Amino acid sequence: MPPALNSGHHSPMPPALNLDNKMAGSLLQVLSIALREEDQSRVELAQNLHRDVSGSMVACTSLGEMIRHEIANGGDLESACKLLGSLDAALREALQHVRDLQEKQYPPVLKVFGLAAALQQLVRTQGANFAGSIVLQINGEEPKFDIISRLNLFRLMESLLRHFVHHSGTSWVEVVCLTSPDHVEVTIDHDGDDGMWSLAGAGSEVARIEARCLLLGARIQVTRNGAGGNFRVSLTAHVQPAVAPQ
Repeated sequence: MPPALNSGHHSPMPPALNLDNKMAGSLLQVLSIALREEDQSRVELAQNLHRDVSGSMVACTSLGEMIRHEIANGGDLESACKLLGSLDAALREALQHVRDLQEKQYPPVLKVFGLAAALQQLVRTQGANFAGSIVLQINGEEPKFDIISRLNLFRLMESLLRHFVHHSGTSWVEVVCLTSPDHVEVTIDHDGDDGMWSLAGAGSEVARIEARCLLLGARIQVTRNGAGGNFRVSLTAHVQPAVAPQ
């Protein structure tokens, strides 16, 4: 017989959210987009692991068998050296595939060298296919964000720069980043038509940016320098104190 349920213990119900239909629809839209992106990322990761990493390792295994066959049958040194060269190339290719996958999940430069170096790399990447100019100025000490917050801040900057460079008719972007061990202040100026903050159809993109700000405990503000003037996005994030283990 199945064990009896303990009717004396009841898990507390979460408080009901008082959301109107518009807000609930917006949250569901953002959630659906996030879930679709997560699923797409998982599919791409699985495909890359199967096609690139597993394929390279199969090639290495085959080359290893060929080398053992050469040695067992008294093959000449030149043939064995050629096979060893091919094995070395296959191993290097597999390693590069792993590094590429790691780069997409968590950029190594962000972990090893910090936020400033990661933002410099991000600007180079975003500017590769950008006809305009991107200027980055960074001053101050590395903020002491934990690894999750650091990634969140990087993804937030990535989303903002990608939008300004590719979707707002921008010809120049200037990023100024002032950092200290306990906080970071970022201003992004550009000359594009930044309708993301006002068009209803772009609500989900804004909501995702605001959600990342919420996770960081960050404040974001968008201003414009007069009618028809340039846009400025200001972002301030403070390092959250570590939570002691229970």
